[in-house]
Amino acid sequence: MSTETTVAQLQNWNNFCQYHANNDWYGTWTRYSADGQILETFHCIRSFYVIDNGNEIHHQNYYTYADGTKETKTFGPYKKPITRGLFLDNTFSWGSTKVESGSNFGFETGLRYEDKRASVFIGWDDAGNLERITVIPETLTIFPENASPPSAKELSGNWVGTAKNMTPNWMVSSPVPASWKPLENLADDYQIFHFSDGISISCPRKVAIGQSFLAAIEWQIYHNLLQRGIRNYKDSSLTNFTLQTFSLATE
Repeated sequence: MSTETTVAQLQNWNNFCQYHANNDWYGTWTRYSADGQILETFHCIRSFYVIDNGNEIHHQNYYTYADGTKETKTFGPYKKPITRGLFLDNTFSWGSTKVESGSNFGFETGLRYEDKRASVFIGWDDAGNLERITVIPETLTIFPENASPPSAKELSGNWVGTAKNMTPNWMVSSPVPASWKPLENLADDYQIFHFSDGISISCPRKVAIGQSFLAAIEWQIYHNLLQRGIRNYKDSSLTNFTLQTFSLATE
């Protein structure tokens, strides 16, 4: 491993620690079908804690389901600098990096702003069909309110922004200007949903070996501030993860 790669991997680890660890994230998880029907809603506290002088992160999820059943799941531990995720500034994204025959395909992408996070898991079945979507708004203090069904949304005004890319081996580009496009214009014939808490997605209805595609998670944090995390795939393999940040320009 080159020195450049080592430095990039360490920065990836440091972003994990800085933006997401040593916190308990109170989330309201809502699972949707591929056509946007609510399947279930439950609470989960995700805990990430750094130990051993920053060399290890312990991760536990504490679930409380609608019927009152409780469950705890332990992941990791993650040992510096190895993680399964890409941590580009305040964002994270982990999951499948390649479409493979007969295998499920999916990933979670999330963004943090101050004491809140918004993330979405999108999953396709082993035939490549969109199967399920889990939307997760989180805060550091309380569980967000239960979600409502997806609704229509239209953004207007002059949005100006920047974009940064991270490759699967953690190399990060310098910020460049980003042209504004509504989610509906990112790709043709994608499944687009606008959920509660300002969270939206655009993703393929089906993925296949050899296909190039993207999947975008959008979070409108305030009326004048919006971020996107976009996974880009070429020939069905992950090429980079993009963070876009847009602000509504004043007249």
